[in-house]
Amino acid sequence: MLHDLGWRRILRCKRCNLVRADPLPTMQEKEAIETQGYTDETAFPEMRDFFANCHRTFVEDPVIREMRRHLERLEHTVGGPGRLLDVGAGTGIFMHLARERGWKPEGIDICPLTAEKAASEFDLKITVGPFEDLHFDGRRFDAAAMLDVLEHVLDPLTILRKVHSLLRPGAALAIAVPNQRCLLTVLVGAYARAGGPGARSLLGRLYVPPHLHYFTPKTLRRMVETAGFHITEVRQGSVYLGRYRMSLAMRLPLEIVLAAGAAVGMNARLSVIAVR
Repeated sequence: MLHDLGWRRILRCKRCNLVRADPLPTMQEKEAIETQGYTDETAFPEMRDFFANCHRTFVEDPVIREMRRHLERLEHTVGGPGRLLDVGAGTGIFMHLARERGWKPEGIDICPLTAEKAASEFDLKITVGPFEDLHFDGRRFDAAAMLDVLEHVLDPLTILRKVHSLLRPGAALAIAVPNQRCLLTVLVGAYARAGGPGARSLLGRLYVPPHLHYFTPKTLRRMVETAGFHITEVRQGSVYLGRYRMSLAMRLPLEIVLAAGAAVGMNARLSVIAVR
C-alpha cells in the first residue's frame, strides 16, 4: 500500500508496479462521480471551470493548444485526417477541433451532461454509455484518442484492447495521462509517509475521486503494448496551472517543483502515440 486516504487506499501492484485506487467503484458510482466533477460546488473546481469554458468562443489556452498537437501527431502518423474515435469525449471540444481540421469524429462518454454540452455548443452527437458495453457494427477508425481518460476507467487494459479492435491496421491512438513519476507526486508521497502535517489533504488533491489508475512511463508503455499496439512516441509535458484555482502563495511553489521535475525528466504529464 502506498497511501491510506481514509475513504480509500492507493495500492501498487508488486508484480507490474501499476498504481490504482482500492476499492474501485461500481459503474453506477463511477457515472455519479464523473457527473459530480462538473456540477458540485466543492469538488474539482478546475474541472467545473474548464467545462464552463468549453463553448464555441473558447479561449486558445495551453489545453487547447495541446489538443491541437495531439491531432497533428495523429495526422503525421496516419497521413492525414480520417475517421476519428474519441473515447471519453467529454464536452466535445476535441472533436470540434478535429472536425475543423477535416476529421470525421465520433465520440463516446458516460456523462450525459457533457454530451448535452457538445450538442448545444458544437452541434456534435456523443453516444452516452460505458464504452465497454457499446457496439460499433463493424465500423473501423483511422485514429482514436483517449486524452485524460485512461486514468478514469475501471479496467484500462480491457478498454485499450477494445480500442485496438476498432482501429484499422496502421491506425493510430493518442493517449494522455498524468505522470505518477512526477516530481511533485514523489515529494508529496514522501512527505505523507513521513507523517507531515496536512499530508492527507495534499494526497486528496493528487488522488482525486475520478482517477482510478496512475501510470508511469514504464507501466503505461507495458499496458499499451500488451493491448497489441506498437508505440512510436512517448512524451512528457507540463500541467497547465491556469486551470486550477489557488492562491499565489500556493502556485509559486508548485511552479518551482514542476519546473524542477521537467528539468530532471519527471514531468507532470505523459502522452503516447501508438499504432495498431
